[in-house]
Amino acid sequence: WSWGRGRVRALGLRMILGSGSTPSTGGGTGGGIGSFAIPPERGLRRSASTDGGSRMQGAGAVAKVPSGTARITEVPQAVLATEFPKVVHLNVGGLRFMTTLDTLRRDQNSMLGRMFSGEHPVLRDEDGSFVIDRDGRHFHHVLNYLRDGSVPIGLSRVDRLELLREVDFYALKSLYSVIGGPTVAAVQRSGASAGPWLAGLIQDLAKAEAADFSSSTHTHRVYARLRYGLEYSGDWIVSSPRNLPNVAYELYDACLARDPITALNKMGAAGFRPCMDPPNVPSSSRCQSDVWEIMMYKDVWQ
Repeated sequence: WSWGRGRVRALGLRMILGSGSTPSTGGGTGGGIGSFAIPPERGLRRSASTDGGSRMQGAGAVAKVPSGTARITEVPQAVLATEFPKVVHLNVGGLRFMTTLDTLRRDQNSMLGRMFSGEHPVLRDEDGSFVIDRDGRHFHHVLNYLRDGSVPIGLSRVDRLELLREVDFYALKSLYSVIGGPTVAAVQRSGASAGPWLAGLIQDLAKAEAADFSSSTHTHRVYARLRYGLEYSGDWIVSSPRNLPNVAYELYDACLARDPITALNKMGAAGFRPCMDPPNVPSSSRCQSDVWEIMMYKDVWQ
């Protein structure tokens, strides 16, 4: 079927338009419209029409769609392709790259070489870029190696492990050996598979780092007490020590309130808890004396 100069091919973007019968083979105005598929690289879109309907527009194709009958469902699918542009636009995990087809085919045994030689299905996004669902942060190292054999230097330990994981996916064995060094060479001589070995290594390192984090992260307990402040005029309930973090003092970074209950609430808002729960609060006749105290604590993470 062809509308104008455009050709509709079943490659990935499925459009279900109304419930008519056989589609027109002319200008798209005769008979009902059935179901057909449009390749994602056409970049078709719906636009308003002056006759109350809408149009599907693309490269060299304009199709009228009856108003109120169009329903568009996009189903991106990976397909086997046999033709590729000489300049290739890539979307690797959301990061955009541009390279040449010759570069991607430089290593015919690699994953990229097979993908862009028609051996593996490829997926394209809405603007026609080829999608690779991998972490794109280190993909420039992969391209540089394919371009002229350049290898990365100055990698941190984490960057090296992440790059090894990506290079293993792309099946670039020689680059994998360079980045991995003697450790990888020993694994390869032992006959172990690179992928499971690397995954196990990363898991072990993550567990070791988690253990270090747990052992170095601990709490210490800070104690304070509420008491009657004999040294301050005005019958204040104070904290010892004074100037505790996040405590809402009223005077001198020590005076909290005129009664123990209000002082307890202010200390509780700052994260302090009574050592004896519920606390032994003095009666109103005893709170203006030094015969009582309420011990409180707070666990502080370091």
